[in-house]
Amino acid sequence: MTGIRLWVLLASLLASPVAAMAQDVTPSPAELSTISFQGVERKYLLHMPPSQKGPVPLVIALHGLNQAVEGVRRSLAMEPLADRENFAVLYPMALKGNWSFDESLAVRLPRKDERIDDVGFINAIVDKLVSEESVDASRVYATGLSNGGLMAWTLACQMSERLAGVAPLISGMVDHQVERCSPKRLVPLVVIAGTEDWMQPYDGLITEYFRLLSIPETLEFWRRQRGCTSFNLDMIASRDPSDQTQAVVMDWTACDSPSPQRFYRIEGGGHSLPSLEPVSGNRGGPHGGNHSQTIETAEELWKFFQAQRL
Repeated sequence: MTGIRLWVLLASLLASPVAAMAQDVTPSPAELSTISFQGVERKYLLHMPPSQKGPVPLVIALHGLNQAVEGVRRSLAMEPLADRENFAVLYPMALKGNWSFDESLAVRLPRKDERIDDVGFINAIVDKLVSEESVDASRVYATGLSNGGLMAWTLACQMSERLAGVAPLISGMVDHQVERCSPKRLVPLVVIAGTEDWMQPYDGLITEYFRLLSIPETLEFWRRQRGCTSFNLDMIASRDPSDQTQAVVMDWTACDSPSPQRFYRIEGGGHSLPSLEPVSGNRGGPHGGNHSQTIETAEELWKFFQAQRL
């Protein structure tokens, strides 16, 4: 891997003044909510479906490094689906634009020598929404892309008792996460990654700070936890003849655990989320690979999530 690609990877995983994903306009302060946690006012945006009646399912959506809330909203394009299917979408905001997803790569609180507890922060928001009877505690899900994908892996390890499903996107785990991962239950997993992603490479990478596991290694870690001995494969061709990608969908079978594990391998795909629409400034760029038009990410995530509950 070239030096510039290694630098971009480090920027996508660690705190940096350079954004790994494009910045977008931040919502006005009136749209944002705050919650006090660790002595700091933390921000989040909550999208509720207009037809809400009683507690609804919740999808937690975690942004990429230095990505504004508007960026992840556009990349995932989940809100029209949420309105149609009657679920809420929560967008927590990381301090300093970077999720504190691992103790050895900790992000510190402003003016304090204390590690940011983002798992606790996300738990606190969920507690608040459940206590207000806005959210169904048995149907809380989490997804995240890039740096947010790393945080989603941490939630699968540390919040498994209250998440009905987790979808880490375009990122494997780092070695430190695997070493510390002892989930109380095996949370249902759905994963999407492109084989030509060089920002968080599909085949992994070793640096002086950490080892980014390959996507297959990451999935193998979870397969072993489930005791699966077989799998099913299905191919999804692109709907656009000019698209150079295709999707391979893998579901593990013959498992000791009933918790499902699904993987969308985007052959030729880069560091972007597949969508049926052509790539644009609103949906993010390919970063080292093609933008895939094989699936609509939001639709596939919800199709998986809605079948899962605690």
